[in-house]
Amino acid sequence: MDAQDRLGRSSIMLLNGAHWDMPVTEKPRLDSTEIWSFINLTDDSHPIHLHLVRFQLLERRPFDLATYQLTGKLVSTGPPAPLPAGELGWKDTVRVDPLTVTRVIVRFEGFAGRYVWHCHVLEHEDNEMMRPYLVVPG
Repeated sequence: MDAQDRLGRSSIMLLNGAHWDMPVTEKPRLDSTEIWSFINLTDDSHPIHLHLVRFQLLERRPFDLATYQLTGKLVSTGPPAPLPAGELGWKDTVRVDPLTVTRVIVRFEGFAGRYVWHCHVLEHEDNEMMRPYLVVPG
């Protein structure tokens, strides 16, 4: 997805196909651990940031875009890419490369409430690449 279309207008950049003001779709329980998968269908890298949590990168793996778009099934086209040493620790932002599935393991601890996850590219977050998530009491 390009940040602008050929007429110079901003494009909508969505996470999970949802606009900011649509109902919350991610509702992890407080003190739970989840694995989140970020599927990048674009030609751009997206630094995805989750507010008020820390996580660890599990893997980045290429996938068959055509199969995913036609069937919704993820079919890997190769092994996970080796992770650089700088990405092995705790993070709050992860680089999601083009045409990859990036998986992270997240611990939702501390406080229940409404938080945000979004792309840290300003033009993308300004164009709807931002979603709320709700940590619900355990």
